[in-house]
Amino acid sequence: MDPLTHLFITRKVIGAEPTVVVAGLAADTPFYLTYPAWVIKQGQFATAFQSNEWPEAPRWMKTLHHICHSLPVLLTVTILIKFITGKWPLAALAWGVHILIDIPTHSRKNWAPQFLWPLSSITVDGLSWTDVAIPGINRAINKISGRVTGLF
Repeated sequence: MDPLTHLFITRKVIGAEPTVVVAGLAADTPFYLTYPAWVIKQGQFATAFQSNEWPEAPRWMKTLHHICHSLPVLLTVTILIKFITGKWPLAALAWGVHILIDIPTHSRKNWAPQFLWPLSSITVDGLSWTDVAIPGINRAINKISGRVTGLF
């Protein structure tokens, strides 16, 4: 799911506290900090954006993604925080909701979360939000650019 939708759902369902909102987005932070820069460095961004065929990410990047979208990792971190602070962290709920939203909204072609990593590599072949969003954005850009170029 896209970050704006994660942000909206986190704020409406769980809360608007800054730590909660950040936790609702944090699972995708490694992706947004690494993958776009990597695709640009490979010289493949324009082609990938136009075709919606994105290059395969390096293994280390995928592993980071699986760690951040793992329910066992979330449970471990949550229990550690509870043990250290004596409180159940509300931010963990936001992280968990992020993972649960991503399971059906990513296809195996586009970063399907291995939500039981490292215990299992199982994924769900959901409907990828990029299969819906990117073509729509491309059509809008093409219409706008066609109108602009048609003016001259």
